[in-house]
Amino acid sequence: MRRIRIPGALRERAVRPFLWVQRSFRQSPPAFRRGAAMLVDAAIVVESFAVALLFRFEGDVQWEFWVSFWPFALAGAALFVLLLHINGVYRSILRYTGIYQGVRIASATSIATGLLFIADVTFDEVLGYYPAPRSVVLVGALLAYVQLVAVRLYPRVFYELSLREVGRRKRTAIVGTGEQGVALAGHIWRTAAMNTQVVGFVSDSPEEVGNHIEGVPVVGTIEEIEEIVADHGLDQVIIATPQASREQVDRIWRTCVRSRVEVKVMPDLGELLAEGTIRLRELQIEDLLGREPVDIDLEALSGYINGKRVLVTGAGGSIGSELSRQISRLGPAQLVLLDRDESGLYYLGGELRREEFDGAELVVGDVTNPERVGYVFERFRPHLVFHAAAYKHVPMMELQATEAIINNVYGTLNVARAAGAYGAEKFVNVSTDKAVNPANVMGATKRLSEMIVREMSGVYPETVYASVRFGNVLGSRGSVVPTFRQQIEAGGPVTVTHPEMIRYFMTIPEAVSLILQAGAMADGYATYVLEMGRPVRILDLARNMIEIMGAPDVQIKFVGLRPGEKLREELSEEGEHRLPTEHPMVYRLVSENETPPGGADLQELVDAMVYEARNQETGRAIRLLQRAVPNYSAADLPGSVTPREGEA
Repeated sequence: MRRIRIPGALRERAVRPFLWVQRSFRQSPPAFRRGAAMLVDAAIVVESFAVALLFRFEGDVQWEFWVSFWPFALAGAALFVLLLHINGVYRSILRYTGIYQGVRIASATSIATGLLFIADVTFDEVLGYYPAPRSVVLVGALLAYVQLVAVRLYPRVFYELSLREVGRRKRTAIVGTGEQGVALAGHIWRTAAMNTQVVGFVSDSPEEVGNHIEGVPVVGTIEEIEEIVADHGLDQVIIATPQASREQVDRIWRTCVRSRVEVKVMPDLGELLAEGTIRLRELQIEDLLGREPVDIDLEALSGYINGKRVLVTGAGGSIGSELSRQISRLGPAQLVLLDRDESGLYYLGGELRREEFDGAELVVGDVTNPERVGYVFERFRPHLVFHAAAYKHVPMMELQATEAIINNVYGTLNVARAAGAYGAEKFVNVSTDKAVNPANVMGATKRLSEMIVREMSGVYPETVYASVRFGNVLGSRGSVVPTFRQQIEAGGPVTVTHPEMIRYFMTIPEAVSLILQAGAMADGYATYVLEMGRPVRILDLARNMIEIMGAPDVQIKFVGLRPGEKLREELSEEGEHRLPTEHPMVYRLVSENETPPGGADLQELVDAMVYEARNQETGRAIRLLQRAVPNYSAADLPGSVTPREGEA
């Protein structure tokens, strides 16, 4: 059956009187509005009892009943209004009336009914007459409750209907019929500023098609998005389903791009509850990378962090700051944040305070300063240490090799040694896939940091040492996604090093959650590697970002491999075997060729390397780095750092 559409001008004229009354009432003083509401409620109660009395006597009420009834009805009205006021009913906004308002009214009605019933029985037993038949008390109270709720629901229903109908609004379909999608629809109907009209839901279940949710139909399935867009004249599609696969998100996005329909994504419901509001965001490249959501054992995480003193180094960086956020939600007794970037620490501290976490200690300091590191451990005595302080930018570190050695190698040695010396329970080193068969200074220094951590596990057996190795993270400073975004916003070109460049990607929250998971399961020295999902071709990433950002004219330019870059990164090397753990996305690496800790004097080699690096003897320092990490192949790569003339 074809739906009859009422002209917009006629609808506006129909709702204009209601809107005028609503606006005038809203602009009146609060005391006036509460007084008016109390009078209306009192009239409803009196009317309800009068109707119940008429029904009791089938309309033929004798005069003596009316004489005793009116004092009873007026007293009942006063009692109802008093209890409604005590229950906070008059402090609510009518257009946001919901189930809790109904519960408050039910509570007040129940108490008032009980008191009136007791009074009616008492009058009968003591004075020999009753003000009203007892059936009138019960039926009148029920009628009063229904009308008290209805009079509050009517403004909300009318308000939402007026928002759905008045004016030209974005015709929108919501993908998702679960809690998240329904919450979004309710928010849209109550918010005029969103300028959105929900015309239907899209479900992943064919059985739901044709059903209605809050009066809005389920118009089709995800596979039918293209037909839904055409049939309903959509302007916008909002993805509000956490269970949608990345392939489905990709198909929805491409269909909407072809149909010139805007696509937005609703954040996770947990984020909605945390922020108290819904902020739709544009589709991001992270939504299309083919990674499934990470399941985290929160009980295990809170079990080993709750009540503990925790130190995070490099806390102002991308990984360190997210570690700090997630740890703060797991109930640590104290969270010590160490970084030499005072601005990063300052902003992170403010963010944690806004999240009502007051247990953060901000410490400005450098992990390459052993005195400062010792002071931090002496003062705070951390139980758990997460070492995220490192230089990570590959081409930059090729040009600044001595700084990479001092920070990544000597800094790790300082913190790992202090963790054991001051009796920390666990030390977790954040490593990288570039430590596997390293082809650059950054990767070689991170591989050596893994070796140092293993060495410390033999020196300090009471402390559990572990390293966690993973690939690229999306959105970190200097990573490819923000770089591409800046280039696209500037009009291009987007610079890609090589058409066959392959990388693994993971979002920062995912990576940090799995780092914490690996730390929870570590019970002795181990190197863990995270499941990074399928590899992503950087050229495809660039093309998708250009499409998502709506910049089809932006060109892609190939610039060649930069110093130290490989076409394809690896997560393990020859002789390393991945063993499963309790978590399906965390693996433990076992090496066939690894010598026991303390078998070689690694610390002397590190001391010599750091000495050369501090004296800016780049060539000597790199040669020592190659001795420490034999499979470091910098010498075979074009563009790698070579000793200056005269250096040994």
